[in-house]
This record gives sequence, C-alpha cells and structure tokens, in this order.
Amino acid sequence: MNLNELCFQSPLSVGCVKQRQSAAVNQPMNSSIESLLSTHVADFLGRHHAIEHKIAVALSGGIDSMVLLDILHTLNLSKAAPSLVFEAIHVNHNISPNAQHWAAFCVAECEKRSLPITVESVTVDRNSGAGLEAAARAARYAALAKSSARFIFTAQHQDDQAETVLHQLLRGTGLNGLAGMGESRALSTSQTLLRPLLKITRAQIESYAAGRDLQWIEDESNNDTRHTRNFLRHEVIPVIAARFPHYADSLARTAQHAAESAELNEALAMLDVQWNGRDAFADALDALPMARQCNALYYWLRWQNVALPSHAQLETWAGQIFRDAPESKPHQAGGHDFLICRKQGKLILKTDGAS
Repeated sequence: MNLNELCFQSPLSVGCVKQRQSAAVNQPMNSSIESLLSTHVADFLGRHHAIEHKIAVALSGGIDSMVLLDILHTLNLSKAAPSLVFEAIHVNHNISPNAQHWAAFCVAECEKRSLPITVESVTVDRNSGAGLEAAARAARYAALAKSSARFIFTAQHQDDQAETVLHQLLRGTGLNGLAGMGESRALSTSQTLLRPLLKITRAQIESYAAGRDLQWIEDESNNDTRHTRNFLRHEVIPVIAARFPHYADSLARTAQHAAESAELNEALAMLDVQWNGRDAFADALDALPMARQCNALYYWLRWQNVALPSHAQLETWAGQIFRDAPESKPHQAGGHDFLICRKQGKLILKTDGAS
C-alpha cells in the first residue's frame, strides 16, 4: 500500500496520513503565504544566529512540524540559507496504536527530502502523578535533549500560545505562567529550544501546507476532550472566537506583557536581595512590603532550581524569615525538600536533612 494512502483504524479513533482537502490544494501555490512564512523563519534564523549551528527539528509528523520542516528544507535549497545544517528527531511515545506508523511516515518524509532523521522511542511514566500529557512532554524533551544539535526547533504557533495562556489563566497562575511559551528557552548550557512559528497562526500554517501539497498525520488523541488543552481547543475557544475573532493575537500580546513584567520583577528581586549570582541578603527586605518580600523570595528559590511554592506558601515563609525589628531572632522556613535559613543577614538554602 502506498504510504500516502495509509489510514490506520483503531477501536476508538482514526489516525490518518492526510492531505488537506481544500480549494487551495488544486489552485496555484499561495506565494504570499509561502513568502511570508519563509521570510519570517529566515529572519528568525538570523536573529538567533542559528544558521551557524546545527539544528534539530522536533518532527511529530503533524501539520505544524511538517510545515516547519518544509520551510527549513526550502530555505536550505535556496540562497536564503544555503549553509543551514539540520536534522529531524521523531519521538515515539508508544502511547497510540498508530505510533509505529507515524514514525515510519516521518522517516519516509525525511528520506524524500534527503534529510537525516533520528527516531527516539520513549517510555512515558503513566504513574508520575503529573498526568499523561505532562509525563509525555517530559519524556519528549528528555529525548530531544539527547541530540548533539545546538538548537532544538519546535513548531508551536500563535494558537498554541493562546491555548496555553488561557489554560494558565484558568489555573490562577502568576506572571511567569501567563507569559506562556517563550520564543527561546535554554535546555542546558550547550542547547537552546527555539520556537520559530510562535507568531504564526494556525490558519497561515494550514494555508501554507495546502499550497505546498504537504502531507501530515492526525493524532487521534487531539480530539479527546478529556485532555484539558483539547477541551479548550474544541469546546471553549470556538465560542470565544465567535465573539472575539482576534482572540489568539490578543492572548499572545497578554503573554508578551506578562513576560516583560516577569522580567522586571526578577530584576527587582535581584536589587532587593543584592544578588551576585551566589549570595542573597535578607536585611534590606525587612522593611519592605509583603509583595516585595514574596517576589524576592520567589525568584531566589527559582535561581536555586527548587520546586516553586504557591503564593500562600510564599507569604507564610516571608513572615517567618523577614523580621520587623533588629532584635528579632532569625527565622527559618521551608517545605519537605528544603529549608530556608537566615544567617548573618544571608539567605541560605539547606536540602540535606530538611523536613
């Protein structure tokens, strides 16, 4: 059977290699969309100096990652980025009954383009307590981090960002959560995650795919509204979009504003604790409002790479650590995994023997 005609039936769902059936498929290439996305990605490559380094594209086989792969491949063949060096990585989560077929599809698509591809098979911890989606994401990023590439490219777009911000908002998150997904994120000292399509809409991606005659797979789990993101995408967002057509752009702007505010809060925390990359001082915080104390404590804990507490916990700990008068005794606070101590004016984190 031709791979392009492959369709896999399961008792609960269908996962198909699909070609978008729309009027655009049988029309001339929408050159403006192709030019827009190609120019956007080329500018992104230059801004992040990614052309000078090896890139690995996280290729699920879905429409978003297939469009990103095609754009990079097209740029590589053109004069825009002739020296671009990149490969694809497909992570097989071994969850769907169609997982092996998806891996085969990605390999075939890369072979058509003479692109190297690595298939990483992972085991998702279903009993992690974080939920299947979060466990799969953790396993995926751990697999991607195995690459020797300097940059890992993923294909999240503006609509994904809007869903993330809406989800975080409903969870009652703080500014860092409302900031959603950043354009870049350090995975390690030698590897950075980049999202070139974060300002591109789902509609633009679909238009590009149709015009380029691309094929992609559909993950049947994307229609399962038991998962929160799918519930928002299929049940909530269509209602919002009917009243607010530009909701995705608005929520993306909200994420940008939140990211900028979070950056300012971190800078303020550095000033308040006189952070030098190693030491933090508590004395200057004693007379400051609770909000400043909690902000400083939050970022100090973040710099220590410990599990971040709730706002209520921060308020409790701030009240235990910071004192109203010089004669007050130093205090300590903390959770099950660590202890925050104040000694000679400094904040100290203890992880051994903390209770």
